[in-house]
Amino acid sequence: KEHLIHLNDILNRLNYANFRLNVTKCQIARTSIDYLGHHIEHRSIRPNADNIRALLETQQPTSAKEAFRFVKAAEYYRKFI
Repeated sequence: KEHLIHLNDILNRLNYANFRLNVTKCQIARTSIDYLGHHIEHRSIRPNADNIRALLETQQPTSAKEAFRFVKAAEYYRKFI
């Protein structure tokens, strides 16, 4: 119930500011969502499975620059392990 009150308040403020939403892109009352490479659920944020798969299927680096790029990507995802 409280969620609906907040939602109504936000939609009223957007309407007052003449802000228009693209209805085909709006998703309301979802229990999970994929956003900016992450899967977000109640009390849980995980990296998108496609991003992890791409990292695991990366070919072995052949230059220092490629190795550095791989290490930085792995370092970013380390916090989710």
